[in-house]
Amino acid sequence: MRSQIWHLAITDLVKTYRGAALGWFWLFARPAMYIFVFWFTLSLGLRSGKPVEGAPYILWLAAGSMPWFMMQSMIVTGGNIYHRFGYLVNRIKFPLSVISTFYVVSLMIVLLAELAIIVALCLVFGVHISRYILQLPLILVVMFVYWVAFSVMMSPLTALSKDLAQLLRTLSTPLFWLSGIIFHLDRLPEVAQMVMWFNPVSWFVQSVRDCFVFHTWIWERPGQLGAFVAVFLLTVLLAVRNYDRLSKEVPDVI
Repeated sequence: MRSQIWHLAITDLVKTYRGAALGWFWLFARPAMYIFVFWFTLSLGLRSGKPVEGAPYILWLAAGSMPWFMMQSMIVTGGNIYHRFGYLVNRIKFPLSVISTFYVVSLMIVLLAELAIIVALCLVFGVHISRYILQLPLILVVMFVYWVAFSVMMSPLTALSKDLAQLLRTLSTPLFWLSGIIFHLDRLPEVAQMVMWFNPVSWFVQSVRDCFVFHTWIWERPGQLGAFVAVFLLTVLLAVRNYDRLSKEVPDVI
């Protein structure tokens, strides 16, 4: 099963960029373009791109934006994955949970390559790579498990309801602007900050920045960690529930 998941993940990546003259270059072109636009607008245009914890603003921005691109794909596509891979849904005895798993694997491969770019930015700007980067593998594992669970939780529902699938697509833009990807969460009122603690997007963005910018262990923010753990466990429980109750109905509606 592991080899099959890996094969399907690589196949999905190849299909995504097949026919493009620049091929795998587009894995990096899209995030690089967005980061440049945001950096230019906020740092030069609005004059709000000040260094963060002694690190260049563009490094802070990249450390939050690159995980976001992966999470955006999971919200928009991963939450409605059965429609994308309908030919697998209708295969006899093909576990539907595998579809969510290999899709997340394919996105994680891209994310790992993008994180290497963040490391390169640290070297270019002379930012010290501290011991806090040792927690990055743990963050990536948690990210992988959470988004697989999210996909397993949402996909049976979006397969049965086109309105819910449309809602996920609609929510991706507000989540980007509200989750602290291009601004500091600590600038929000205290109550708004506490609400953001229960936003998994905010937690993952903050955690990656802890490795490269803030140089903090993720457990040094116990309130935020506790809120995320609660959301994480709820997502896993709902994923198991929805999969058990609805997975048998999915092939009939796809």
